[in-house]
Amino acid sequence: MPASAFAFEIWELVPSGLFLLLALVLPLLFYHLGGGFLHRLQKHLPKWLCILTESYLKPLVWALRQTLAFAAVGMLPFVQQHPSLADFLATASTLLNIYFIALGAWRSAPMCRLLLRSAQNHLDLETNQTMARFFENLFRALVGLFAGIAMLDTLGVPVSGLLTGAGVAGIAISLAAQSTLSNLIAGVALVLEHPFGIGDYIVLGDLEGTVEDISFRSTKFRTLDNIVVSIENSKVASEYIRNCNQRQSRLWDFTIGVTYGTPRETLETLCCDLTALLQNDPEVIPDKVTVTVDTFNAYSIDLRCRVYITKTSLADFLQAKNRLNLQIMDVVHKDGCDFAFPTTTIEMAGEK
Repeated sequence: MPASAFAFEIWELVPSGLFLLLALVLPLLFYHLGGGFLHRLQKHLPKWLCILTESYLKPLVWALRQTLAFAAVGMLPFVQQHPSLADFLATASTLLNIYFIALGAWRSAPMCRLLLRSAQNHLDLETNQTMARFFENLFRALVGLFAGIAMLDTLGVPVSGLLTGAGVAGIAISLAAQSTLSNLIAGVALVLEHPFGIGDYIVLGDLEGTVEDISFRSTKFRTLDNIVVSIENSKVASEYIRNCNQRQSRLWDFTIGVTYGTPRETLETLCCDLTALLQNDPEVIPDKVTVTVDTFNAYSIDLRCRVYITKTSLADFLQAKNRLNLQIMDVVHKDGCDFAFPTTTIEMAGEK
């Protein structure tokens, strides 16, 4: 072979050698410089962004290395003389890039745990971990699905036909498991919206009790008579939910009936004394206490009392009512009033 021809062949290898050198050096520089830069910014970035950048750092380095390496191989004279081989290398490089991008997304799945934390739910630790694993597995399944579709499309497989078949199968499965899917979606919605949590006392339609468990399918709570009731999440989500634990106080609205023989001045004194008693109680919100003459009933003059008690748990609320009722009874007797009760007066005709 002439020397000029040999020299020409050597020069043809120069671009390939340069790209091979870049494939060795550039990814290392990117990894160390980018990693150091991200480490310095870690304190100033949101947690989800830190997880995302750390998850993609190594896959991007690998993707850059393989892209430069395949480009170096593709510039070899032998490869350029065989178009089929060049196409094969290009397809392989694209598949690897899809894999590395999907790998970065796969590694970033722990971001789903931040979703539960940002929701500020009141679930127990075990339920939180179960939900976190569920969201992570769902996210990774979607990543694998989209990566597989992208790879099949790169290989020239007609993806539209597969998607059509998968759609038909999905419709059939969804119709067969409609109740399960609706409960699952409702369970996820309950976790994200967190209208109640473990240990909360809720009123759900005609039922009320303390929540003991929230799963993907159902919610369990214990009623006042110590019965555990399990309700499907789809029914829970469609009901009007009242969370008693989220209120800051409980309203106590009650009536005191006194006899019609009570003078007006005594009624005014009784109203003032009851107001003072309730406002001075440490478990009562003082500026929301009202005691007024409300109704002239058939056998009594009714005083309406509205009191907001700061004890929100049912047991503490009942204890506060018991204590205040005894004090109210003492005040009524002290002011010379009598509690009214239904009476019947019968007049007997005298003997003629």
